[in-house]
Amino acid sequence: MTTRQDKVNVLPLSRNPINVETETMLAPANALRILRRATGGTIGRSTFYTWLSSGKLYSIRLGFRIFIPLRALEDLIRQCKAGERF
Repeated sequence: MTTRQDKVNVLPLSRNPINVETETMLAPANALRILRRATGGTIGRSTFYTWLSSGKLYSIRLGFRIFIPLRALEDLIRQCKAGERF
């Protein structure tokens, strides 16, 4: 049986659940900078925040702060490099 805490701490559709207690977390500005460098693209700030709000890029909210697990960002970079649309 899973508890509410378990549901909060894992990425729902991922083969490898993200444990927020041990995962490296990034602020959105840092994640966007890494994403732009890794893909060589010009991803707009508003597009990036749209991905966050729609759930296309997994994020965790603590109060007013947003954190992005490094592994979720790496998955997005792989998708961008593979040319996948989302």
